[in-house]
Amino acid sequence: MPRQYKSAACNTCRQRKLKCDETLPVCQRCSKASRYCDRSGKPVSISQHPYCNDTDIGHQRSSLWLNETPRKSLESPEITNYFRAYIMNVAPWYDLSDSQCLFSAEIPRIALGEPLLLCAVIALSAVYVSQTTAPSARAMAETYHTRYIRLFVNLDPEDVLIKKGVALASTCLLRSYEILAEDHDPNRHLKGAFSLASQLREFLDQPTGGLLHSGFWNYLREDITFSLFGNCPLKIKLDPIPRLSNISSDQDHLNAISLVLGRIINTMMKCTAEKISDSWDASLFHVKDWLSDLPPHFRPFSRANLTPLSSLPAVHMLKACHAASRHYCLVSIAILAEHTENTVQLGSLTSIALDMGFPTKMVPAREDLLEHIGHEVCGVAFTSNEPSVLVNAFGPISYCAKYIRKEASRQEVVRHLVASKKATGWPIQKIIANLQQHWSTIVPVP
Repeated sequence: MPRQYKSAACNTCRQRKLKCDETLPVCQRCSKASRYCDRSGKPVSISQHPYCNDTDIGHQRSSLWLNETPRKSLESPEITNYFRAYIMNVAPWYDLSDSQCLFSAEIPRIALGEPLLLCAVIALSAVYVSQTTAPSARAMAETYHTRYIRLFVNLDPEDVLIKKGVALASTCLLRSYEILAEDHDPNRHLKGAFSLASQLREFLDQPTGGLLHSGFWNYLREDITFSLFGNCPLKIKLDPIPRLSNISSDQDHLNAISLVLGRIINTMMKCTAEKISDSWDASLFHVKDWLSDLPPHFRPFSRANLTPLSSLPAVHMLKACHAASRHYCLVSIAILAEHTENTVQLGSLTSIALDMGFPTKMVPAREDLLEHIGHEVCGVAFTSNEPSVLVNAFGPISYCAKYIRKEASRQEVVRHLVASKKATGWPIQKIIANLQQHWSTIVPVP
């Protein structure tokens, strides 16, 4: 008699025919062995795979499919088109905080010889195409996602793909795949893979840390996005990670504020009121410290509104990483504003906002400050309108736009979010639904 299927058991133990203790988010076996703990639900049978419909030849086809080399796969014009779509349209999302642009330059090069990475690239690119231009691409996305999972769960902890950062980079790609696929739990690969990032602490003070370095910062930004969506702490603990000291590029400033925001999220969203009170001043200091080191060209170079009827501010930034940096700083201020205990703390945050160039002379109340932040976050994102900025901004928008009280501004935020679906493929309706639910609890103003 076949054993009963346990939905709580991880696929990694199931694949290795080991008994899983079902601990979440990482089971004890995977934790002790430093393996990726796959929580992607009941695994797809190869005999059920789109390439294996004929039961008589299913096994033969599945064997060929699993062992096909990247070069052989790329002989297909369809796969080639997905590969190019990744390079042209998707990779820039991940180069936002990397001056070396490794997700555009190195990931495609490595994928030419590494099946695991090619599967991640094609799965993400195909689901992106399915959400933006051709819904029929969804079948190919699922095909390569299935193949990726089967390859990934068999990685040994000492595998060179883990040591070189390829496994972590592919996990970042799969996290985006699951968002675009509108999976019921798009955070599942972050749940099982955050242990992959814990090995990187010794690399973080090196601005040119290669793919491990780039993978970590992308992982952290993805974790921040999910935390802002769910109003919950990060999966990764940032306390042991030192402040970045060797800042040599604009992207390093974005990474530095990512650490600041990550620590603020972990402090303010999981600690007791007493702990929050004790940590508030230290968190404010880190924000001020980051701002004091910021070069002048990070400030908006113009606020000229090209559409006079717009209810949102026009905030023109020089680079995409400048826009993302401003977003993270604004979210940090918003979280601190939510936990202010007195007018002195609120005054300190107001002073920072004014120094950042907010177009107002006085922000008299916390609700006004939070609404100004919501407007500014949306203004930065939609003025830029770059896909890499928009993708990174969905978390800040989801968190900060809920404080907007002006009905005209709310409607404009929704219109811009709907329009951004075409460029990014993101499930925008979930963000809109969450905002509208929050707005329904606040009386709008003209």
